[in-house]
Amino acid sequence: MIDSHAHMAFSQFDEDREEVVSRAWEAGVEGWIEVGTDIGSSKKAIELARSGRGQPLRVWATVGVHPSEAEGLNEEDWEKLRKLVKEKEVVAVGEVGVDLYRGGSWQKQLKALRRFIELANRNNLPVIFHVRSSDRVDAHNEIIDLLSSYSDSERPLGVMHSFSGTWQQAEKYLELGMYLAFNGVVTFKNAGETAEVASRAPLNRMLIETDCPFLAPEPHRGKRNEPAYVRLVAEKIAELKGLSFDDVALATGNNTRQLFAV
Repeated sequence: MIDSHAHMAFSQFDEDREEVVSRAWEAGVEGWIEVGTDIGSSKKAIELARSGRGQPLRVWATVGVHPSEAEGLNEEDWEKLRKLVKEKEVVAVGEVGVDLYRGGSWQKQLKALRRFIELANRNNLPVIFHVRSSDRVDAHNEIIDLLSSYSDSERPLGVMHSFSGTWQQAEKYLELGMYLAFNGVVTFKNAGETAEVASRAPLNRMLIETDCPFLAPEPHRGKRNEPAYVRLVAEKIAELKGLSFDDVALATGNNTRQLFAV
């Protein structure tokens, strides 16, 4: 298995990172994508991938700025991002997107997202999309409209991280060439539409992730998440789809390698 979205460089793992890595290896995890959420964490992601501190697991890095922070980027910041994304350890731009749940300006987040897509296209990299709606605005519909505005040759490859939309929205993303990523939420008793989408989505377009240290799956809900728990996500998806765990682990691992060219 590959955990396609983790934040192992975060301070929550400073005291026991080696033990967490060992548990992941024992659980059958081959490696993880270390995802940047701002310039500082993007640098740490690259350093972690470069240092070999994930051994025996493999680590790949991304460069991105969470949408809640992207509104404040200045030209000096963009120049730093343009340099970071060229590092050989970087396999994607992300996480980037739209987060209306925390407030902020949709227009400013959209403007930044367009620049991130341009950055990804220039460097032939996929995009990890963070999409979160508010009570008043469904951000998935806005992102679908944005992606639909690109021609097939200009639209980036990408994954909808921690997918939370409806099956109808999932179908649109799939038509646009996107992958769907599922994490611990799919194991929750109130998973609702997320579980439905996981049961119906084609296995060759699905990724598994933890988003650790957040969103730990059952029976660890409410505690710190870690890459070993991606196995619980795979097991739940196998149950929902009536497949074997090995089928899901193999397919999602291959999908991750294909999307991120690792």
